[in-house]
Amino acid sequence: MVNNSIHSNMTVRFDELGSPINTKALALTFGDKNIVLIALDISGVKNSHSDPMRKAIAAGIGVNPDEIILSASHSHSTPFLEPMDGPHPYFDFVLRQSVEAAKEAWKSLRPARFGHDVIYVVGASFNTRVPMPDGGVKFTRDFREGLASGRPIDPRLNIIRFDDENGKPIAGWVRFATHPACVIFNTPISGEYPGYLTERLSETVAGGTPVLFGYGASGDLNCIPMFGSESDSRNLGRQLADLVAPAFEKIHTKKPRRFLYGNRTVDLPLDPAPSIEILDKEIEEIKTFIKALDTNPELEWVMGINCKKKWPVKNKINHVKPLAEWAELMKQALKSGRKFPLTWPSEITALIIDDMGLVFYPGEPFAELGFALSAQSPLKETLLMGMSNGANGYIGTDEDRLRGGYETYSSVRYSKLKEGLRPLPYALGAGELLIGNCISLIDELCGKK
Repeated sequence: MVNNSIHSNMTVRFDELGSPINTKALALTFGDKNIVLIALDISGVKNSHSDPMRKAIAAGIGVNPDEIILSASHSHSTPFLEPMDGPHPYFDFVLRQSVEAAKEAWKSLRPARFGHDVIYVVGASFNTRVPMPDGGVKFTRDFREGLASGRPIDPRLNIIRFDDENGKPIAGWVRFATHPACVIFNTPISGEYPGYLTERLSETVAGGTPVLFGYGASGDLNCIPMFGSESDSRNLGRQLADLVAPAFEKIHTKKPRRFLYGNRTVDLPLDPAPSIEILDKEIEEIKTFIKALDTNPELEWVMGINCKKKWPVKNKINHVKPLAEWAELMKQALKSGRKFPLTWPSEITALIIDDMGLVFYPGEPFAELGFALSAQSPLKETLLMGMSNGANGYIGTDEDRLRGGYETYSSVRYSKLKEGLRPLPYALGAGELLIGNCISLIDELCGKK
């Protein structure tokens, strides 16, 4: 039913189920303000999927589409939503389930109390970007190398608890900042560690009520281990749940005093298209690399990005061939006179409850951007959430952009200039502009000038 070959190096096995994949809904109202958070166990919801989903969910419960937040767990063990220009039965199924979940949440509205806490976890994540002496960056799949690099991780594991008026849990929400990518190759369908984490919390301390997962700013963070097994994913999720459980039970909830919500579209700058000369050079470099694999299958580096040394040759070709195909398509586009945008729009959504703020962004911000938002925000706790209401790819700091690498330079090439998808890397200043707009939106909502 679903073709996961649209990604070069992620394969899902359909004959086995890991942790169940779900769509969960949390409906919140406060005065005339309405928010419905839809948490999906899915790799991502692209812009072409997000808009019709938000409209359909909103229509199903009688609210505005901009009051719907789609939050993907970014599990790398889930089927992809199909492109909308062809048959899309899986998308239709996910949409139906999301609408039904939203209706059920909306019907179940009742007076509620709110509380939150945070614990700190190390040993569960590592930074995949290792700075190199030549000014570049290595994408490491080895957590030991990542931890030794000194690059940051985000140890915060944030918890929100909603109770009824008698102090009984209605719902929970947990946020952790690391890729759910324990398996990646030949993985069973699974919600990965977020699925095991939320399932265990629901069973142990939330009284069977739903617990939702939020994917934090972790474009450069991966869980430990990477390229492991489903049992690794299960162990990680359950271990995190056991760490969260005591904190969840101790959270003191109270009636919210403040509930603010707003959206803004930010136009983030893009790099200009490469010249024909640069594209030809890159195409030749990739062809030379692929040919050389015949005699040296352990080659790693091409175009400033690295394959895993021990990957089979087939996987290495799958990883780098799309880069050359994109370059060929870009050459054709430039020769035909196609103009590329100078900026790329991204909708950010801020939700503030009392002294806690969540800013949802449709992509994968690096950890340092999440720290920057937390440090600059006037709120006690502010979290940058990724993969929400779209999927615009990785965004990092200027230093990250200058170093290049898979995330900030070549990852956009896998979409091969398809309409509606970001065609070029973000330019210098994009990360700073994003955080500046997040702070400005928070200030605006809080009534500051």
